[in-house]
Amino acid sequence: MNTFESFKTRVRKTVEQRLEEILSAQDDTEVCRTAKYGVLGGGHRWRAMVAIAAGLIFDRDAMKICMPLACGVEMAHGASLILDDLPSMDDADYRRGKPSAHMVFPAWAVHMAPMYLINTAYRAVLDHPLATAERRLAGAIEMSNVALLMIEGQEIDLSQPEDGDEQATMLKCYQRKSGALYATAARVGAAFCGAGDDDSKAVHEACMNLGLSYQYLDDVADVEAGLDEVGKLAGSDAGKRTAIHFFGVGETKIRAQKYQDIALSCLDRFGPEAEILRDLARHASWAPV
Repeated sequence: MNTFESFKTRVRKTVEQRLEEILSAQDDTEVCRTAKYGVLGGGHRWRAMVAIAAGLIFDRDAMKICMPLACGVEMAHGASLILDDLPSMDDADYRRGKPSAHMVFPAWAVHMAPMYLINTAYRAVLDHPLATAERRLAGAIEMSNVALLMIEGQEIDLSQPEDGDEQATMLKCYQRKSGALYATAARVGAAFCGAGDDDSKAVHEACMNLGLSYQYLDDVADVEAGLDEVGKLAGSDAGKRTAIHFFGVGETKIRAQKYQDIALSCLDRFGPEAEILRDLARHASWAPV
């Protein structure tokens, strides 16, 4: 197994174990069970990988230093997926190959689970002795900021405004709903491991573009893949002004590659210590785990 494949396997296994530990330390309530259902047992863990890979540029112990952040980012992402799937939003029946949370648990528990996950994510980031108090506080503020951006992106996605430049609006949505969490995971992971401002900005920019690439590829998956491949039904974005709507499948794939190329160029300032993060950019994919 090569270094990148080993890294992916290790992160997925460790994040899953640590998330289980974090959530099992809470009281066994219906809300906790809903949160576990939404965040455990699936997903690529790309955002967790980004946090750790960015940290590895600056500290070889980034797996330990950034693990609480990686889990916090995955809990934030899991919270967003529970919300995305609600009947009042995308009304999705499946997520990660199993029925969506609102198909399994009481509505009241599903409505509270995202808040539960977000607050647990904050605690994971703040209650972590391997990063300085100053860096932990800054990281929590960053997570708060990205949560607000994701909410704004989700509003654009749901409202589908028709005024102004529709392609620019779509990009704004993608930057907030998808790219911002990748970018924040990278910047906080780098900062936890001692990166300075300029280096933190570089990994932030790289992973914003990486996140956009993944979002464009997710649009492709909505057309080319289905429940067996990506764990959700094909065609869930029908009627939305996605990248497929504007560019078609072929051009969307080309544009996803361009975002990957931009991400790689942002990492030119770093040496071989950034190779894992470069591999994440090179191998961006919606393919199943």
